[in-house]
Amino acid sequence: MARRPCRAGYAQQLRAGIEDLCPPTRFADLAVHGNTQWTPGRLLLTLVLMSWHDAKTLISRFENVRELLSRMLPGWTCPTSYTGYTEALARWVGLLFPRVREILQTHLRRMARGNWTVSGWLVFGADGSRFESPRTKANEQGLKCAGKIRTAPQVYHTMLLHLGLNALWDFRIGPGTASERRHLEEMANLLPAGSLIAADAGFVGYELCQRLKAANVSFLLRVGANLTVLVQELGALIHRKGDIVWLWPAKFRDQPPLVLRMILLGRGKKAVFLLTDVLEPSLLSARQAREIYRRRWGIEVAYRTIKQTFDRREWLSRTPRTVLAEHTASLLGLWILQVLSLKSLRRCHHDPRQWSPSRTRDVTRRAMRLALDRSLLEPLTWRDQLGQAVRDQYRRRRLKRVRSWPHQKHEPPTRPPGMTELTPKLRLKGQALLDAS
Repeated sequence: MARRPCRAGYAQQLRAGIEDLCPPTRFADLAVHGNTQWTPGRLLLTLVLMSWHDAKTLISRFENVRELLSRMLPGWTCPTSYTGYTEALARWVGLLFPRVREILQTHLRRMARGNWTVSGWLVFGADGSRFESPRTKANEQGLKCAGKIRTAPQVYHTMLLHLGLNALWDFRIGPGTASERRHLEEMANLLPAGSLIAADAGFVGYELCQRLKAANVSFLLRVGANLTVLVQELGALIHRKGDIVWLWPAKFRDQPPLVLRMILLGRGKKAVFLLTDVLEPSLLSARQAREIYRRRWGIEVAYRTIKQTFDRREWLSRTPRTVLAEHTASLLGLWILQVLSLKSLRRCHHDPRQWSPSRTRDVTRRAMRLALDRSLLEPLTWRDQLGQAVRDQYRRRRLKRVRSWPHQKHEPPTRPPGMTELTPKLRLKGQALLDAS
């Protein structure tokens, strides 16, 4: 039997979806100026729609979103000034972010069910990436340039991804010269106790590992030639179950060494060395470590979704303050869309890990285009369509053919970490510091 057409237009469906997830009442205590038009609830609705829109300029997005808002909020006339919107966004987005983050994390906890843990651990993948911005004088002075010589001013973004759901969990941003390690330390303090962070070689360091342990957060970090550890016997092979090593750089010899475990996966050029503070193989076996590190690739896919699928690899604002506000607002909007999609998939009895970002993008942008047609009747609501936005279920029968593109980077394989023999003198000194601590 065919379903009845949905009588509520797309405009009201979009508004209901956003406000059901993030009710305006959650921001009612935020004091605003008496005659301002941009209340936190209206601003959140606007920035979410702006982040979903596919127009190539910010002005075009704003003009289209204003027309959508006239249908969503019939009793309110959206201000016409884009400058006024950006000023309100820069003023309020920093206050909205922690509240929206708490709301979305609560929804993710409730719907995770069997996907809450991976191999018995609550695992979060960590990684950083840079986004470019216009080469204005203000951006060059405020955001700085990092990486290649001809690089434009950048925003550095560090993300935590819940690997059970492949869902964004938290993020931090800063200028292009910001430190992903400092970002991770800040986010780790807000993670549930007993969490485990899986990350690539760029995050390994004595100070970071020490602070993660202090926050009661375990870690599984890939290591390479950028790190040297102390081993009991130089030249001994690392066993699959893991060998105990000391992470104790020379400049930290006045502090206790970090007693860690090295796990080797694979052999030869494909060998992967992982460093963890979980010393017991019964709690984290090599098989579990392999599965966790394999799933860490989900965070690379998440960055591809943001930059390529939703075409948000470059920001368009012309001052550091508005660039950072645009970045935060866009990530909040995409995060809200992801959580809405995952909830819809659950309701339609689909595995959240089968979520298709590209189909979600197409469904949502089509709904925004058709939202102004009041006579349109659809057999499925917008959220029902989100519930069908799953990846293709075909089975690949052969390896993917990889072509060599001139612009692609060809990074050499990661080399093994440096290993230095732990001398009796160092062992006595380190053990004394460990006992004293």
